[in-house]
Amino acid sequence: MLLHEFYPNDIRVSKETSALIKAGFEIHLICLARTGEASQEQINGIFVHRLSFAQTFFWRGIWDILLVAFNFVQPRFLQKLKTLHEKENFDAIHVHDLPLTKTALKLKSTDRSIKVIADFHENYPEALKVWFQWKANPIIRLKNNIFFDYNKWMRYEKKVCEQVNRVVVVVEEMKDRLKEVHGIDSKKVCVVTNSEAQDFLNQKLFSEVYDRTNNFILAYTGNVGPHRGVDTIVESLQYLKEYKHLRLEITGKLSGNSEQSLKNMAKALGVESMIRFNGYQPFEKFFSYMKFADVNLIPHKRNGHTDNTIPHKLYQGMMVGKPVLVSDAPPLKRVVNELNSGLVFEANNAEDAARKIETLLTKKELCAQLGQNGKESTTNGKANWEHDSLNLTELYSNLLNE
Repeated sequence: MLLHEFYPNDIRVSKETSALIKAGFEIHLICLARTGEASQEQINGIFVHRLSFAQTFFWRGIWDILLVAFNFVQPRFLQKLKTLHEKENFDAIHVHDLPLTKTALKLKSTDRSIKVIADFHENYPEALKVWFQWKANPIIRLKNNIFFDYNKWMRYEKKVCEQVNRVVVVVEEMKDRLKEVHGIDSKKVCVVTNSEAQDFLNQKLFSEVYDRTNNFILAYTGNVGPHRGVDTIVESLQYLKEYKHLRLEITGKLSGNSEQSLKNMAKALGVESMIRFNGYQPFEKFFSYMKFADVNLIPHKRNGHTDNTIPHKLYQGMMVGKPVLVSDAPPLKRVVNELNSGLVFEANNAEDAARKIETLLTKKELCAQLGQNGKESTTNGKANWEHDSLNLTELYSNLLNE
């Protein structure tokens, strides 16, 4: 596996490797190294090989530029991959996300027996546009315009999809997009969604995360960015001021600019007292922030990125037995309506979000039933990793037997 991130750090990588190891596969993971991390170690059955060359934000930016300059081949990853392949004789290379896919194909060009699987966690070309929306530095904006041009990355995506043996995506909508936009045969694309394993429920609880005394808690957990839609929920509170016990709890990493922007909005709308910013929290506490909430929020804005991916926390929020309130981004809307596990509001529509919040707030039986439906579907039903991981292991069994 190739991962242009740190590990352990990626929940999808952890779940996929766990499923494959359980099915009898041996996995070597080449990834980036944090300062002080071992260059090699075994974690959860994975042979981890780390590269120390992009440990700071500055150097990550430089190497991102070089990736495009080197025609989308990452030389450090390629050299490590070649060295390991000489020793291990890999049957397949599983690439996490678009940037490193051509690096794997470069090795395949020298050994045609290797299978290459591109695992797209998201719609990467569209995601680039979203991620750079909040970049104010003119030098960074110029760099992004030159090296992260949308059309350039779209051409790259089409080319590698045509050359790899299989493509893995997280939602049916992304599978349909690859067929419509690039003409990729649907038989080549496998959906392995970001559902959650049932042992997610076997975590330690931290009851002190909220002041739950008579409060009705709307919980947003995770990073806050321009596409997350947290501002829509903040804006919706102006229509709900009569409910004095309503609280919006925002837990996760925010940049200074984004936190100040949300606080300024809350102040202007007179809803400051209804919001609490918990900031970054240890990963082990996020289960409690979901479990002790009354409603879990995924208020994504609509764009080419959010319309073609789905977050792990949707399934996590349902698994803890609480209703979810989501925007009408197609994957979110489809899953929530299929499982009848929450309510859907029109993305970026604060008044509609307020109406749905009020419904959950005032109709206790409905709120409880939606939460129960989600829990039942993710524990006793098929909306869990135990079921969805079979798609991945079956893909490999079929591919390696061709």
